[in-house]
Amino acid sequence: MKKILPVIAIIILLIVIKNNISGIFKTLEDENTAGNLKEKLSEEQRENLFLKERLFYVKTNQFVEEEAREKLLMNRPGEYVVIAPTSAPLNREKIEVETRPNWQKWFELFF
Repeated sequence: MKKILPVIAIIILLIVIKNNISGIFKTLEDENTAGNLKEKLSEEQRENLFLKERLFYVKTNQFVEEEAREKLLMNRPGEYVVIAPTSAPLNREKIEVETRPNWQKWFELFF
C-alpha cells in the first residue's frame, strides 16, 4: 500500500502537468490568432475607408462628367469631339531579297 500511494500521486501529478502545459499552448495559440485577427481587422478598416472615399468621389458630378466624356464619348452642347487620325509610316525602305541559290551562299560561307 505504501508503494502504490507514491505511484498514484506521480500519475495524478503528471496528468495535472499535462493539462497545464496544454492550457498554456492553447492560450499562446489564442493570442496568436487574436493578433492575426487584429491585423486583418485593421486591413479591412483601411479598405473600408478607401471604398467610402471612392464612393464619395463616384457620386460627384465631376466623376460622372469624366466617365461620360472618356468612356461614352459624350460631349457638352457646343463642343466637338476630335479624333486624331493614326499616321502610317512615311518612309518604307525596300528590302532586297537575295536571288542566289542556297548552295552558292553556303559555298561562300565556307570557302
